[in-house]
Formats: sequence, C-alpha cells, structure tokens
Amino acid sequence: MADLNPKPEEVQINVPHLRTGFKEKFAENIMNGVYDQRDVDRLDKDDAYARAFLRTLKANGDAAKAMDLIDNCFRFRKSIGLWDLTTDDFPSEIKDRNAIYFKVYVNVKENLATDDVMPLLKQYIAWVIEQHHGKDPEQMCVVLMDMGSADPCNLGSDVTKYLIACFTIYFPAFLAYLIYYDIPDVLSGTLSAVGSVLHDDKMNQKLLTVKKTEITKYISLEHLWPHMK
Repeated sequence: MADLNPKPEEVQINVPHLRTGFKEKFAENIMNGVYDQRDVDRLDKDDAYARAFLRTLKANGDAAKAMDLIDNCFRFRKSIGLWDLTTDDFPSEIKDRNAIYFKVYVNVKENLATDDVMPLLKQYIAWVIEQHHGKDPEQMCVVLMDMGSADPCNLGSDVTKYLIACFTIYFPAFLAYLIYYDIPDVLSGTLSAVGSVLHDDKMNQKLLTVKKTEITKYISLEHLWPHMK
C-alpha cells in the first residue's frame, strides 16, 4: 500500500520555520506552562519528531497547519501526564486485558470498557503507543482491530474514536494503516459512519476492512493471532 504521508526528506526544509513559528504563535502558552516543557524541548532538539508533525495528512508539509497540531498534541500530553507515566500506574485489570500491545505491529482488540475504567484505559493506550513513537517517530505502525465478535456499540465506541484521535493528532504520522479484521457485513454501514467523522479522504484510505483470506497481504503470519492464520 502506498504511503500517503509526505516523506521525511520532503518536509525537512520546513523544520526551522515550524520551530520558530510555533514559539512565536504560542509564546504565551509556553510561558504559562500550558505544555510540558519537555515536549517543547524535544520539538527543539529532535528533527524526526518535528518532521512528524509536518508529515501528517492534515499538515502535508505546511508549517502553519502543523503548529496547530502541535498545540493540540502538547495539551493532550500534559493533560494525562504522559512523560511521567510508568507501567506501575496501571492496575493489572487494565494490563491483563491485552487490549493493546506491540509486536512489530500494534494489535488492538476491541473490548467494551465500563465508564469507570475508560479514562484509565485511554491513558494506558496512549502510554503504550508512546513507548514506541517516542523512540522512533518515523517508524510507522499498523493497527489491527479484531472485529469478529463486534457489535455496533464496539465499533462506535469511545475507544475507536480515541484511537483515531491518537493517530491523527496525538502521535503524528505514526499510522501506516488501520485494519478492521473480519468485520460482520451488518456493521459495514456503521464503519462508514465512523470513517465519516474524519472528514479526510486520505485518512479514510488508511482504514481497511480485511477478511481472513486477505490479512497476509498486510501482516505476515508470525504476527497474527492463531485464529487469523
């Protein structure tokens, strides 16, 4: 599948403008501690991280558009204290769900979460993604969502919408594509409705529905769950 995001070398020229422009446009936020200073410092020092914002489909190399994405991203990161989270911050009931974990790909199992654990589950998802995006923001990932036993509540859940936000704003240019595996035909309309909230034709091209006979076109056998082989 063709990469829809701009390549790093295509946007590198705009990195200096992005950095200076962000500091000027959001100087008050920086001064008042709206962001975690560690995020601001990383943007200044890490070219790959700066390029990631420019490589998003929303920015497409445009530094002015990327600045607004940075603002949204940095606000979110501080709101959940992402820099300071550790595995000890999450109870076993969250970790043992295996709702999200990394191999070479990101595998996400759609599970309904009760209202009382939803905020913590979202925080955990962000923390897991951060472990990998933080190390190499230009190594894009594949998200695999096993939808074989899903119902409309699963597909339209806060978790699904939150994942889309993670890969469009909070972890820029990290998503190669998102695969809905074995989604029942009766839910195809619901999937279209979820995709429509993106208002972005290119991002919608990254949302794929795949059956068992097609899955190895996108993910090799060794990275699949047994029931997918």
